[in-house]
Order: sequence, then structure tokens, then C-alpha cells
Amino acid sequence: MYKIRFFICNCIVLLNISLYAQDSIPAIKIICDTDRNTVMLRWAVSDPITWEKANTYGYSIERFTIEKDGAKLPQPEKKVITSSPIIPEPLETWESIIVSNNHAAIMAQALYGEKFEVGNMEEGGFAQIVNQAKEAEQRFSFALLAADMDFKVAIKAGLGFIDTEVQKGETYFYTIKTEIPKEILNVGEGSVYVDLNESKKLPKPIDLIAINEDKSILLTWEYERLKAVFNSYYVERSDNGTDFKRLGDTPLVNMNSKPGTPRRMYYTDTLSQNNTTYHYRVVGISPFGKHSPPSEIVTGQGIKKLEVTPHISKTEFDASGAIQVYWDFEKVAESEITGFELNWASQEKGPYTVVKKDIEPHTRQTTFKEIAPSNYFTVSALGKNNQKTTSFTAFAQTIDSIPPVSPVGLEGIIDTLGIVKLQWIANTERDILGYRIFKGNLEKEELVQVTVSPISKTTYTDTVQVESLNKKVFYQVAAVDRRYNTSEYSEKITLKKPDMVPPSSPLFSKYEVKENGIHLHWINSSSNDVSGHQLYRKHVEEANKGWKLIFKTDTITSYTDVNAKSGEQYQYAIFAIDESKLQSSPSTPLTITMQHNAPQQVIKNFRGVVDRLAEKIDLSWKITDKQVSEVWIYKNIKDSMPVLWKQLPASITRITDIYVSPNTEYTYQLKVILKKGYSTLETVNIIY
Repeated sequence: MYKIRFFICNCIVLLNISLYAQDSIPAIKIICDTDRNTVMLRWAVSDPITWEKANTYGYSIERFTIEKDGAKLPQPEKKVITSSPIIPEPLETWESIIVSNNHAAIMAQALYGEKFEVGNMEEGGFAQIVNQAKEAEQRFSFALLAADMDFKVAIKAGLGFIDTEVQKGETYFYTIKTEIPKEILNVGEGSVYVDLNESKKLPKPIDLIAINEDKSILLTWEYERLKAVFNSYYVERSDNGTDFKRLGDTPLVNMNSKPGTPRRMYYTDTLSQNNTTYHYRVVGISPFGKHSPPSEIVTGQGIKKLEVTPHISKTEFDASGAIQVYWDFEKVAESEITGFELNWASQEKGPYTVVKKDIEPHTRQTTFKEIAPSNYFTVSALGKNNQKTTSFTAFAQTIDSIPPVSPVGLEGIIDTLGIVKLQWIANTERDILGYRIFKGNLEKEELVQVTVSPISKTTYTDTVQVESLNKKVFYQVAAVDRRYNTSEYSEKITLKKPDMVPPSSPLFSKYEVKENGIHLHWINSSSNDVSGHQLYRKHVEEANKGWKLIFKTDTITSYTDVNAKSGEQYQYAIFAIDESKLQSSPSTPLTITMQHNAPQQVIKNFRGVVDRLAEKIDLSWKITDKQVSEVWIYKNIKDSMPVLWKQLPASITRITDIYVSPNTEYTYQLKVILKKGYSTLETVNIIY
């Protein structure tokens, strides 16, 4: 057995192993192809350990017939098409072919070789353990590569199978399992669907491009979109566009499928001389060894490299204010170019724009009039073979101390979440760098800048605290040019915050119960956005009827409830309403009983009788109302102040006054205190 040592360096071909990317759980991946009345199967496991064990225990294949002649079978027909597990063929069967087949040699070395080293393996100690792990990975990866490159090698290595016992017009479902005992390793089975009614043709490789270089042609074509179809390519060249020959006996493969790698394949054809036209095409190769139709033909030829580069010697402003750009270029190289181009950018890193074209090869100076505050220039020499060389950057700057005009059209809105959206009209100066935003919470305070550096857009998003005492916020904008000259402020705009804070509550200051009703007085809400106040009343004994609005006002601070009934108890509450229709919390409710002050006519026949013999005066009366609490009697001598003489219960309707003196005139006044009010005052005068 041959010992093969592989060294991979500076490869431009990359292996497509996406089909066999490692999974978290070992599993089998399958692809298939059909050819006349045969089905070709290719499979692989997902990691080196599973591959090594499967080489020992082998694979089994089951086929399920699903349809015949377009009719779906009621029950799939199962058939085990491997009489014994498929394993790699023995070592002695490889020795006859490895001399003539490189892919067979790689596979044999991966399966049976004592050493399998790629690149520079370290030696000794822990490095030897690492090398063993690397070696297992390399054996696995190169085995898959060899199987991809040659389907016959895949079959010989136990990674491919041809099923010839199939019929046209039938569809099948294949499953492949490893015979590894589950107690050793649990491996997921693979499956694939095959329809012999479908005729699949390989597509052409696409987007072939030829790039002319000095004594070489770089070929590139799309790889990513067809990587599941082709695993390698042949590049073919022709001198006349008809008779093509392959460039090299070994097909090109992509040996790197990591994220971020180029989506295209590249190949460089080295030429012995320039200016000879060649024709190229590309043929794709499938994992089953089938060749695709050739791609579209492209042409190319080696071109002499333009090696002379312009050099800008100076820039200066002329009397008109334009910039004069001067450069150097070797006289002897003028025959190799078609002319020059002047490129301009507003910043050194670009992007650069061509501002002057078709400058004659003998010219070394040009004028630039569209001047900006900062001007960066390069000069490009255009070669006759579509080549270009470009000078280093040169800088020219004007003196600018004039600020831009102040921005106009500033406007904005605030939503209910406190998000502020500002916008304004863009300045027309060419050297505008951006805008600064200023903000304030009080109308007469100096606004504070809220942007760290000038912003380039003409919109700005800010946030404000909605639930705060100040109801408005103020903004201004200033423009800044590239020399950091700042404009005057724009007009100040005032934005009203969404009103989320209800007004403060009004307060009852006093109340009075009078004959004409209950007089209420209050202190209005102290909030500055109050639009009015609302007074509500509720009957205490009819609480289920709720509050009733009895009065609305904007500035009045008192109200007389003339509809209050005598002896009834009421509750009063007052609310403030602001301009956003938000209602304050109620004032502390007042509970008031209406005592009617109008005297009632409930006393009849109030009179006094003099008994001089007994030296007394007898008083009597009648009361027509049963709701009597007390009877009050006042007494006084003529021309003196009355005083309360007696307080009697309601049941007494007569009384005797024994404290009398002859020749004295007495006045008696009778008043009845009712449960709801009081009576009229009845008077009787008696001369004793």
C-alpha cells in the first residue's frame, strides 16, 4: 500500500461540503440522480466518528414504491435492496486502480493509510493528540472530496449505489440506515424521493466573465447558486472559438464553504504573450460524474499593463476664483493612453466623481469652476486597453467666514407618548454640514442645544415629559456649514404638550343657609388651563340617583341653590375642567341640611285672661301642626326688651303667670319651634 502525504497550499479551489455539514445529532444525507432505467444514490454521514464506525458496520438501503403508471398505491411496496450491509471494498481491491486514479488513491489512503497528514503537523506531547483529531477530520473531509469527484470511487468506498431494478413510470422513496448498534451510536436515517417520470438536465454554468490582464486572463463565474448541482468544473479554451481544449486534467473544486467567502469561482490563465484573442467556456461536473452543457463563450486577450501614473504637482486659485489643477506625466508614455480625467470629491475618502473628461494626452493642466468649501482632486490616465492609473489626492480649500442663512419652515408635533417630531426646509447652500437643535421649557429662558453634533437630516425626533407642570416646550434650529460657521437661530416655535394632567381641585370656602336657599362659595382651581367649573348636588336620602349637575361657570365663584327644600339634607361637590376636557378630582364634598327660615302660621287663639282676685294672668293657645318640638314664650313690660320667659314641651297649651304687679302693662310673645322650621311670632298685650 502506498503512503500518501498531502500538502495543500495557496489553493484557489474550494471544497463544497455544505451537503455534509456537521449536525448536532449524527445523520445520513442523501442526493440522487436518474439515468435511463437506473437510480444513482450518493450519501454521507455528518461527522468523522460516525463515518469510521459506519465503515465497519455498513449501510442498508430500503426502497418503497409509491406510484405505478401515475397511480398512487394504496400501500407502498417495501423492498430491502441490499442483501448485506454496504461497506468499503477491501484494501487489496484498491491497489490496481490507485496508480491511474488520484481520487481512488486519496480514498484508499483515507480508509486504510497508516498516516494521513495535511499541511504542517506538530509533533510530540499534547500536539500528537491534537494531530490525531485533525487526522480523523482530514481523512473524513478528503474521503468526501474524493467521493464527490468520482462516483465510481464513491461506490467502491461504500458511499454510493446504483439501483437497476427500477421501472419507468414509477416513483420511489429510498431510506438509508447505518447498521451501527444503537447502544454504540444512534444515527438518524436519510431519505430521498425519486420520480422516474421526471427528466432532469444539468444547467449550464452561468455568468462567466473574462478580465484582461498583463499576460493573463482572469476567469470568474457564479458558484453559489449552483453549488448544490456542481461540485467541480473544467475550464476549456479555444484559439478559434470552435475547437476547445481543457486547461488541466484536474477539475476545479471549491475547498472552502465558510460564511463570508466569495460567491464566485476564479481561475487565472497565464499567457505567453499579449494581444492574442482566446475563447473560454466552463463545464460543470455533478457529484455523479455527469458533465453539464458548456457555459456561454467569452473572449479575452492579454494586455500590456499601464505602469505610468499621473502626479498632481499643485493646485491654485486664479483671478476668477476657479481652481487650476496641474499634474506631471512621463512624455514617453503618452502613446499608451487615450487621455486624462479629473476626479473630484468633497472629502478625501470619496466617493469621487469625474468632472472633466477627454483631456488630451499631452495636456498637463485643467480648470475646475464648481468650487465647494473643500475640494479633493485626483487625475486618472486612461490606457488604450481599458486600463487606468490614478494619482494621489490633492486638496484645495476656499476661505469661508460667511455663515449660512437661518433655517425656515420649522414645525413640529407632540404625540400622547411625548414623542416630538420636528421638520424644517433644507438650506440651499452647497457647504451645509448639518443642523443643531435647541430646546427650552420656558418661553423667556435661553434654549439649550440638544444635539451633540450637527445632524444632516431636516427632521429630528425628541422626547418630552408629558406629565409635568410646564404645558409647552420651545424649539429653534441653526444651520452649520463645513467650516462650522453657524447661522442665526430659526424662528422659535411653541409646541403644546398633550394634556395628560387633570387640573387641581377647587375648594369650598364657606356656605350659608338663608331663607332663599343655600349660598355656596368656593376658590377656583389654580391650574392655568382651566376652562370652567361644574357644581354637582346629591340628595343624601336619594343617593342611588347619583350626582346631578346644577351649575356651570368659567369665572364665578359662588352659587345659591334656591331649589333646596326645607329640612332636606344635600351633598355638594365642585369640579374643574381644563381645555383638554380633563376633569379634576372633586372638592371635599359639603353635607348641608336646609332649614327653611320662613315662619309658619301654626298658632291660633293665643290670648291672656287677668284674674285680679287670684293675682295672676292665664295664657292659652292652640297649635295646628303636629311636628312641634318646643313652645317658646317671651315676656316684657311695656317699653322694655323681651326676654325668653318659658320653654315648654309641645303638649302644653296653657300657662299661668303669677309674677305680676298692679297697674302694669305686659306683653307676651308665643313662638313654636317645629321639627322643620318655626312658627310666626304671636303677641298679646295685657294690662294688669
